[in-house]
Amino acid sequence: MAASVALRLNLPMTLTSPATFADGVREHQDEVYGVALRITGNRDAALDVASSTFLKAYRAFHRYDQTRPLRHWLLRIATNEAISYVRKRGRELRRIVAVDEATGVADVSAAPDAESVAREDRARVRAAVSQLPELYRVVIVLRYFNDLSVDEIAQVTGRPASTVGVQLLRGRALLRGALEGAR
Repeated sequence: MAASVALRLNLPMTLTSPATFADGVREHQDEVYGVALRITGNRDAALDVASSTFLKAYRAFHRYDQTRPLRHWLLRIATNEAISYVRKRGRELRRIVAVDEATGVADVSAAPDAESVAREDRARVRAAVSQLPELYRVVIVLRYFNDLSVDEIAQVTGRPASTVGVQLLRGRALLRGALEGAR
């Protein structure tokens, strides 16, 4: 995987910081994988996207504006890579593996019934998000699964903040309609 190659290189991330490219990979690899998984809906595809993200980031690291957050730069690359991957592979990619594979760790203190209901709710939401048009799915994933602000999403996607806000509103409306229709 490209990330493991980058980890061994220990390139300096900034001239004034002792952090390295490897530290950036370690810090953000889970988030990059999460974005890729939620956009592609497939674990293998998400691994491919994460790998190509870190490979592209490594190759372009000399052009990275070190005054900006590394997280945003990596998420932008990951988002673009995931979108390209989905477009290239077509819509059948999301149907290969169930979206519920992206489940989190169960809360050991929750009752089995409550955990089962919560797991079903999470699966419904993930399935509904995966069915959103790409335009809205990307901003919904970045906002609600990666906790980015509207301004951060605008930086990652290269869209104006007002456009991101409108896309979030429309995406939430589509998501609400899909969830109400699934009941």
